[in-house]
This record gives sequence, C-alpha cells and structure tokens, in this order.
Amino acid sequence: MMSFTFRRNRLVVLALCVFLSAAAGALAQDVRVETQQQARARNQNTLGEQEAPEEVADPELGDINLVSRAPRPKMFTFSTVQTLNYSSNAFLVSDNTQSDFYWNGRVGASFVPYATRNFTPRLTFNQDWFRYHRFSELDFDAQTLQLDLKYDLNRDDTWYVNGSYAVARLYSPNASTGEFYRYGFLNGSITHLVQLRTAPINLGMTGGAYWRHGDPSSSDRVSGYLNVGAIYNICETVQVSGFTRPELQHYTHDPAGSREDFNLTVGATLSWTPNQYVALAATASYIGNFSTVSERRYDLVTPSLIVAAQIAF
Repeated sequence: MMSFTFRRNRLVVLALCVFLSAAAGALAQDVRVETQQQARARNQNTLGEQEAPEEVADPELGDINLVSRAPRPKMFTFSTVQTLNYSSNAFLVSDNTQSDFYWNGRVGASFVPYATRNFTPRLTFNQDWFRYHRFSELDFDAQTLQLDLKYDLNRDDTWYVNGSYAVARLYSPNASTGEFYRYGFLNGSITHLVQLRTAPINLGMTGGAYWRHGDPSSSDRVSGYLNVGAIYNICETVQVSGFTRPELQHYTHDPAGSREDFNLTVGATLSWTPNQYVALAATASYIGNFSTVSERRYDLVTPSLIVAAQIAF
C-alpha cells in the first residue's frame, strides 16, 4: 500500500526535511543577517499498519467486511536529529568565500491532544544548537514552538493540507550577546504522495507559501515554494533520494532596498532505516540564491551526515 510505504519511510522524510529546512536556510550561517529557517520541519509519527477489517456474519446478507478503523496517531513523540555539515560558503557571500564544518543538534517533543480520521493538530517544541569549527562567532542556539494543523483530503493520506504557525527565538551561547533575533512563521501547504505502480519509487510534492515576520524586521519576507522529492527503495531498509526546492522570496524590510530572491536547493541522499526508530543518512546539496540585491547572491555546497531517532507512544 502506498500509504504504508510512506509511513515506513517517515523517519527518512523527517531527516530530509530537517536537512532541507537547514539548507534552504543556508540560513544557518546567515541568521545574523537573514535568520535561521531550519526549524520548519514537520515531525510526523511513524504509524503502524492499519488494523485488519472486521468481519460480521449475517444469515441474510452473508459475510460483511466492515470499513477498517484508522489507527490514532501517537499522543507523544520524542525525537532527535544530529547532523555534521560542511559549508563551502560559511558567510553566504558572493566573493571571497570561506568554508567551515559545523554541527547541528536538535531535540524535540510533540503532543497530539486529539485527532479525528481526517484532522490532526500537533504542538511541537524543538531545541537546536549550531556550533562551527573555525568561525565560533556564527555559533547560536534556537528554540521553536509550533502548532501544526493537518487535514487529510482522502482516506489513504496521499493528499493533505497543512497550516502552521511557529514562534522562535535565536540566541548566542555568549551570555553577553544573548537573544539576537525572534520571529513568527505562518505557513500553509498542500502535499501529494505517490507510489509508482511499476517501480519501488515514492514521489512527494508539496506546494505552499509562508510569511516570516521578526524583530529585527530586516529579514521579514513572504515566499512561495515547491518541494519535490523521490525515494527509490533499494531494499526495505535502504533508500536513495533526490530532492529539489525552488522558492521565490519577497523581502519587505531589507535594509539594502527592494529585494526579490530566487532560492534553489538540489540534492541527493542515501539513507538506511534499520527500524522505525532510527535512520542514518548521507546527503549532499547545492544551494543557489539569486537576488536583485547583488550582495545577497551566493552559491553553497553542503554535504552532511545525519542521524535521526524518534519514539512515540
């Protein structure tokens, strides 16, 4: 079943989403100018297979297969994602680029207060740490609290819409600097999942738009984006993935003046999911930011090693 295949790979998708959000934020380095967009991943529970249909025998109607009950999502989920990254352009500049290694560690917890067959609200808290090898001035931590509302458009969970709002604060590990940025993030999207009938390939496409507003406001923007990913199942536990994310960005308060960006992320991943709790991945991506403001243009290559784990109950 296509829905089960995607659920089996949800932990891989979680790791990819965390990487994509950190990458489309190459913005991990640019937070002091633009902000870190890394904490936009939607944590999903790994759901088990659906319960077998119940059967009822009626002397007049014969055997009847009842519609199966959809399993409830787990109420509590605890997760962690650890990534070791190399940035070819640590300061996101167009000239005189400098490279560096950095570590991003994340721990998170989510809570589902209730759910219906089609509707799932989720409250998630994430704590992130970013530490650079050479440029310690780029080190920062982040805390994010997000409310996500997911509505399934069909019974097999291959079409769904999401609406979410997150608040976040970024702060320096240096006590004398403290908090340097806070923002709100309003996002809406629609997702379609497909499993090809003739090959062990899963496709995922998400189109959406978001509004980020913060203090200071120099990084405020309105954006539209498209995420496209394909997962090829080499075997039950090993997958090769390709992904791309084009995004149009309109900055509303950039100090350099009127600013429109086109940001493109393209990459590939090899992942291993030995069980529903753990995923290991190696990924590499290219990020290009093409801006109407020349000093905001940059190119970035980022290979990463990812370890993700989660438990739900």
